[in-house]
Amino acid sequence: DVKERKHRWKTWVCKCDCGNIKELATNELTSGKVVSCGCYNKEKTSRMVKETFTTHGCSKSRIYNIWCSMKARCYRKNAKSYTLYGGRGIKVCDEWKNSFQSFYDWSMSNGYNDVLTLDRKDVNGNYEPSNCKWATYTEQANNRRNTEIFNIFNIF
Repeated sequence: DVKERKHRWKTWVCKCDCGNIKELATNELTSGKVVSCGCYNKEKTSRMVKETFTTHGCSKSRIYNIWCSMKARCYRKNAKSYTLYGGRGIKVCDEWKNSFQSFYDWSMSNGYNDVLTLDRKDVNGNYEPSNCKWATYTEQANNRRNTEIFNIFNIF
């Protein structure tokens, strides 16, 4: 349907894919700026908000708690063990610090399970993929700065 507005611009009565009817000027239709009755923008905004604010779904999981604790030890000055980590200059690589998903993906492809702990191979090194592994509590207890290994039978 074509109508004449009082400004003498031709307008079109258009039916959107969603079923809404809207009156648009010819230039609105030909410019490509208008693609719907407004439902497209609402849908796009809704999808963007959902993607932005939807979490990974792991916020109550053990692995998420490990990730948060790792960052707290290194960056939160009032954390109980900050002096042993962040206070000594231990950091978390940017990839893990900024993305739980990245830490999660690394963990899943490097042997994570609910009975293992995150262990740094070099106790003076940073938390980063090349310096970390999933270890048992015993393995981790043996990998401490104050662990001394005695060679009593010249085995090593």
